[in-house]
Amino acid sequence: MVRNKLDLLKQEIQCYIGLPYSKNILKNGKIIKEQFLGGKGNCRQIATETIRLAQKQKIDLTQLNNQEFYNFQKKNHLGIDCSGLVCQLLNFYFDTKLEPRKTSADMLTSSPLSREITDLNDLQTGDLVRQKKGHHVLFIIEKQGNIIKYVDSSFSGRGVKYGQADITDKSFINQGFYRLFFLN
Repeated sequence: MVRNKLDLLKQEIQCYIGLPYSKNILKNGKIIKEQFLGGKGNCRQIATETIRLAQKQKIDLTQLNNQEFYNFQKKNHLGIDCSGLVCQLLNFYFDTKLEPRKTSADMLTSSPLSREITDLNDLQTGDLVRQKKGHHVLFIIEKQGNIIKYVDSSFSGRGVKYGQADITDKSFINQGFYRLFFLN
């Protein structure tokens, strides 16, 4: 069966779903609590580290339910933050060379990396939604009419999850829609 690029992206996203939200904790610009790969690793790196730590701690991951598995990863500082997830997905889908550990949500939705999309009819897979004044970013999987389907990683959402929103709904809080310049 020949799979199209969007199907492959959805398959890739699936390996991130359920990962905890994780990022380095900073104080005065210095890391005071470092997470695995700074919360920027890809799902395979996180899976490999999860298995390594479970073996070291003599924990049988196959005996854990979903909540226990999530808690194990969270306790061991394994997960991904929103910009790490977006970078990993952009690198996968567009074969970009973004460096997740050197990229933030604000950078992804600001010049010189991206431009704001003013005609929302032009939204497409890989476009980004800026939230929380540049402290959070959503990755658009697809758009159908006025509905966008997206994926993000957030502390309040308990990690990586799917979402959808009506882009014409005034209650959908955002500070704009963006596309990386080199994807035009």
